[in-house]
Amino acid sequence: MRIGILGLGNFSKKVFNVLNSNEAYGIVGSYDSLSLDDMHQYSSFPEFLVEIDAVVVLDILSSDFKSLSEIVRNGKHLYIESPSLCSRRDLRNLEHLAYESGSTIQVGLKQRFYDFYHDLVKYDVTPRIIDTNRFVKFNKKSTHLSVIDDLMLHDIDVSIKLANADVKSVYSTAVGVYYKDPDVVNTRIEFYNGCVANLSASKIANKNKHDTKFFQNNTYCSIDFVNQTLKVQNNTGDDAGCEEQWGVKTTYAQTKDSDGYISMLGNEINSFYNCIAKKVEPTAGISQYLQLKSVTDKIKEQLERNFTTNA
Repeated sequence: MRIGILGLGNFSKKVFNVLNSNEAYGIVGSYDSLSLDDMHQYSSFPEFLVEIDAVVVLDILSSDFKSLSEIVRNGKHLYIESPSLCSRRDLRNLEHLAYESGSTIQVGLKQRFYDFYHDLVKYDVTPRIIDTNRFVKFNKKSTHLSVIDDLMLHDIDVSIKLANADVKSVYSTAVGVYYKDPDVVNTRIEFYNGCVANLSASKIANKNKHDTKFFQNNTYCSIDFVNQTLKVQNNTGDDAGCEEQWGVKTTYAQTKDSDGYISMLGNEINSFYNCIAKKVEPTAGISQYLQLKSVTDKIKEQLERNFTTNA
């Protein structure tokens, strides 16, 4: 598969090397992007589209609907790291265009590619209760964080994936302790299969904390994103190989530096290629992104009514 890079954004020499290390696909060129010795720079967008099979967009500024729709109309597959410039209507139109042209579109929902998901495969994951906390230690930089888009977004998507059902209802409330925007947010999401997710996020905590616990018949799982551990207590009656009272503990390495980002991006593009080769729906397609965006939009709408502040 011949990949073309559109725009700059998070694209780098390291990204180029990782994506070119796979024998099944490789980067053949780019348009309006980084100039590299081993990568051809196309002078026009139409010429660029003729020479490639799939486009990878790691630049938000290049993720406008006009550019993305042109890619899909030409029957090219598309990976978009962040479609934040596109409205819900734009994304639905892209989904429709992709159906007509036979193109595959994948969105950069990186949390769906976290290493702990590989460990969860061995368990029959059908949680009834999901409990998530993400607290960021208070500092001057945290004032610029959006509790919904920067902190809670990840956990909402993890909950949607784990619940594996449509959202029935959303209730959210927030408080502004120091600022005129929410510092602390609490959200409850109910799914049609009976699963309930309780999510809390704060940018004024006294220490960093990020964990998810979920409960189901015979199984209790705890994911610690700070210490990079997954603990599973499975009530099978067999304690062989279990550690203390916790059951099975797995440590995974999901690094948060630039190399960790590149490694995860490599996993995403591998999945993107496999979906195209096998002609299956992507793990993180537009429909999943729209479901996530629908929930975050409902939360924001409710916070306009339920948000209180001392300012």
